[in-house]
Amino acid sequence: MKMIYGWTLGACLFLTLIVTAGCSHIGHDLVNVPPKRYVIGGDMPQEKIFDTGKVKINYLDSGSPSAEPLVMLHGGAWRWQEYLSLIPSLSQRWHVYAMDLRGNGRSEWVAGHYRLEDFAEDTVTFLRQLNAPAVLVGHSLGGAIALMAAAQCPEKVKALIIEDSPLDLDTYKKVVDSSRDMFGLWLDLKKSASSEKELSLALADKYKDYPGVTSQWILFFAGCLWALDPTYFDALLYDFNGFTKGYGTEKIMAKIQCPVLFIRGETRLGAIMTDEEISRLKRDFSNVNAVQISGVGHLLHLEDRGQAQVLNEIMAFLKRIPK
Repeated sequence: MKMIYGWTLGACLFLTLIVTAGCSHIGHDLVNVPPKRYVIGGDMPQEKIFDTGKVKINYLDSGSPSAEPLVMLHGGAWRWQEYLSLIPSLSQRWHVYAMDLRGNGRSEWVAGHYRLEDFAEDTVTFLRQLNAPAVLVGHSLGGAIALMAAAQCPEKVKALIIEDSPLDLDTYKKVVDSSRDMFGLWLDLKKSASSEKELSLALADKYKDYPGVTSQWILFFAGCLWALDPTYFDALLYDFNGFTKGYGTEKIMAKIQCPVLFIRGETRLGAIMTDEEISRLKRDFSNVNAVQISGVGHLLHLEDRGQAQVLNEIMAFLKRIPK
C-alpha cells in the first residue's frame, strides 16, 4: 500500500488499534470512556473546547490537573483519537491534552486557513494559557506543527517528541505530489455523500479489494473524513510554498534549547525521516535524541509492532526530563 505522508491508507488499516471499547461512537458523537479504565487521580477524561480567538479547538483533557502538561498533535486529516492507545499510560504521570487540529475532528472549520503557520498559531495560543511549560508531542504533520510552535514560544515547551515528521522540504513536496490522486478520491467521495453512513458505504466499495481493510477502519476513517473541512487540502496541494512558509528544520532547531526526541521507523517500510537528516541534526544540535523503531514505517505507534516500542521510548525519554 502506498505511503502518503500524514494521511496514509496504510495508517487507516491500523486505526483499528484506537477504535476500542472506549470509543463507542464515531464521527461527531462524543467519545464514551469507560469510567474505571481511564480514571486518573479521580479526574475523568473529557472533551473540552478551547477558543483561540480565531477558532474553537476540541481536545481531550486526561490526567490530574496538578500534573505537568503534555500536549499531543495528531497527523493530518485525523483526530485526537490517534493517540488513544498511548494516553492512559501517559496520563499516569502527565496532564494530557490531545487536540483536534482546526478543520479536523470536532474542531471548527476555518475555510482556506490550513497552513502550518495557522496550526502553529493555534498551538502556541493553547500553550500560552497553560500554567507550566509542556511536553509537546506530534506525529507527521503534528510534528512539523510542534517544531514551529516550540520555536515561537520556547519558554512554554520543556521537551519535544517528534514522530516521523517531514524534515526536508523537497522530500515533503514529493510525498505530497504523489498523494494528489488519493486526496482527490477522498474529497470526491466526501462531496458526493449525503451522510457519514453513505460515505462509509462508498469507502467500503472503493477499498473492498484491499487486504486487511476492516469494518472498524471504514467506520473510523469515514468519521474522520466526514468531519474534515473540504478545503483542508487546498493550501497543501495548490500552494505548497505558502503552506510551508516559516518551516525549516535547521532554522527552527536553532531556536529550540529543550531536549528533542525524534522517533522514526524504517525508510524501506515507508518512514519519512532519513539517516542523513537525523545524522545532520545530531551533529549540529546537542539537544537532539533519536531512536528508530524496527519493523514499522511511518505509522509507528499505530502498528501492532510499533505501539509498545514507541511507548517505551517515550517513557524512557520523559523520565530524563527534570520536573
